[in-house]
Amino acid sequence: MNGFANKRFIMNAISTLYRDGIIKVSDIFDQSFLDDIVLAKNRIFSKYPYGQKENYEKVTDLDEANKKNYYPIKNILELEPIFTKIFENRNINLIAEEVLGKNFYFTDITMRIVPKTKNIQETHRDFCGGLSFSLLLDNIDVNQGETYFFKNSYKNPPPSFVDLNKFSSDFTTTTGKIGDVYFWLPDSWHGRNHNLTDKKNCILMCDIENRCTDRKLTKIYIDENSIKPSLFNKIFKFIGNDPNSLLKHFIYCMLRFKIFKKKIENEKIVYTRLVLKNNFSENFSYLNYIKLISLKKFLKAFINKTILLILGKKLFSKLRKVIS
Repeated sequence: MNGFANKRFIMNAISTLYRDGIIKVSDIFDQSFLDDIVLAKNRIFSKYPYGQKENYEKVTDLDEANKKNYYPIKNILELEPIFTKIFENRNINLIAEEVLGKNFYFTDITMRIVPKTKNIQETHRDFCGGLSFSLLLDNIDVNQGETYFFKNSYKNPPPSFVDLNKFSSDFTTTTGKIGDVYFWLPDSWHGRNHNLTDKKNCILMCDIENRCTDRKLTKIYIDENSIKPSLFNKIFKFIGNDPNSLLKHFIYCMLRFKIFKKKIENEKIVYTRLVLKNNFSENFSYLNYIKLISLKKFLKAFINKTILLILGKKLFSKLRKVIS
């Protein structure tokens, strides 16, 4: 899809986003701006060629960097303020408002380079609700460190409880040219592909959440006050950001899509998206959810959890190393 010609185009784009969990949109940034941020990207990686550690220190050891299989930059707004202009893009803001309602917040922005590597990032999901987008800062093809997604997977159980081989037909990747943007739902199943070429590839990623989030970027917003947490906010804060928990995710879906659908919609509860607005349906079936769960993987996870509770984290980690 190219550009945002009118309101109908935006609605069609969001409808596809809700259906598949991901949509690609091209040409939403001016070429001159893209040229500027690519130059800014190059300046950052000339200073941090192997990325940064958790507290923004420079990674100097190539072996250490390659253990991660990617080179992350975590404070790009401080290093190159031009990236803040991304948040002013009208099209991004229109999409975010339709998905999250007014007073949404940008909550995280990172950038990474994926060098040549045979390793992939395993399939996982991030926090429930919300909206994310990826901006390609290099031309990226298949097997060049692109992100992969399973379409329409955001109402499914955590991927660690599912036989993913049954979903190969719903697999898509974030390939394209510099400036292409992928909007995606962070609770969709996704991971990072290997890079089998000598070409390093860069992608920028950003998270957006609704008005009840307390994770807003303080570098952008002057008003850092959070909405007083209601009982529902406290519940959803507990169950909405534990991507690997089958029980919490099932309860989340039950409350969000069945029991308190309208109330949660009206109050913009944390870790939720709009569902009823514009008739964007997110129907949830208990039966379909349970059918997707692999009994073998469920039992394995249950046994591991039981052993972890008995032994504790340290002994459990040592036992796993011995077994592997």
